[in-house]
Amino acid sequence: MQKHNVKIGTTYIVKVSGTLAKVRLTREHPRGGWYGTNLATGREIRIRTAGRLRSEVQSAQGISYDEARWIVDEIEF
Repeated sequence: MQKHNVKIGTTYIVKVSGTLAKVRLTREHPRGGWYGTNLATGREIRIRTAGRLRSEVQSAQGISYDEARWIVDEIEF
């Protein structure tokens, strides 16, 4: 991954403490890099370089939140 390809608010697979984790980038760090939230633990981490980012996580089915909410509302329990 390269620095100019990174987007704030996007979820990436990142190497954290030797394991791969899903991290949503929340903001830039003033001295370079980004802050993100580990989705598995909820902890905030700092990603210093774009080299730690593996790939962008794609949505499961590619539907919007509103479409998913409509599907759930239509299901009869």
